[in-house]
Amino acid sequence: MPQLSLRLIVFSLLTVLVSTAASTSLFAQDEVRVSRHLDRKLKRDAARLALRLNEGEDLRFQAVTIPQRDMNAIYEALLALYKGDEGVRSVFRCNVHTRPNPSIDHMLIKFDRDVEWAAPLREGRHETTSITFNDLLYEHDLIIEKHIQWDDTQDAISIRSKRPLNMASLANEFFNLTGVQDIDLGGENELGNDITAIRTSDGWRFTFSLNFGSLAEKGEKVHTWQYAITNAGSITKVSEGGDPVPEWMRCSVAPRLMAARR
Repeated sequence: MPQLSLRLIVFSLLTVLVSTAASTSLFAQDEVRVSRHLDRKLKRDAARLALRLNEGEDLRFQAVTIPQRDMNAIYEALLALYKGDEGVRSVFRCNVHTRPNPSIDHMLIKFDRDVEWAAPLREGRHETTSITFNDLLYEHDLIIEKHIQWDDTQDAISIRSKRPLNMASLANEFFNLTGVQDIDLGGENELGNDITAIRTSDGWRFTFSLNFGSLAEKGEKVHTWQYAITNAGSITKVSEGGDPVPEWMRCSVAPRLMAARR
């Protein structure tokens, strides 16, 4: 009898272990993973949307650093939407992200070709003799990507930030340098897909816009999805509409694998 009881205990333990392993396996199948590439895009979306929250104010006169609290809140909301709703995942499969406006990581500085501080640039080195210029690069973790001849009298350098910043505000600092004539932040009039965000009383509301079609032929078409997410993580699809999404765009949700074998 003691030997039989021991066998029953061992059998029960094995049953529990197998059951736990099966549950863990099913959970792993259902778990939504976010690639590093998509995660990086979501963080860039959040940075732009955080800057847009104060669109009524001129970005040039705001802080260079993007409010971390707003940026993190928007990123977490977008991430939760992606993980929690298959419809949102289908939207991102169509590469719906924010337009490159406002600039969060680049600017093109145009300056007098013969200005003294640009002598190292003319020699092929990505550096300057300006203390102010070099201090700005160091303080904001910027890099000089390239130096080009812009026209007959001007050269230009492309500056890139390693982290999201309010580049419109930062541009003001470079305007103070001798010889700088213009700074192009780019992206202001670009069309294409976009995301907008509105802060609600208990969370966020996002509108995802997918633009397609040819302006030269039948004109640009737009399909939109609107989702709300509360601070507690509750997701609601508010609306969807616009021009039908072409099948070739592959936005549709892929069929789900069977969670368990029959």
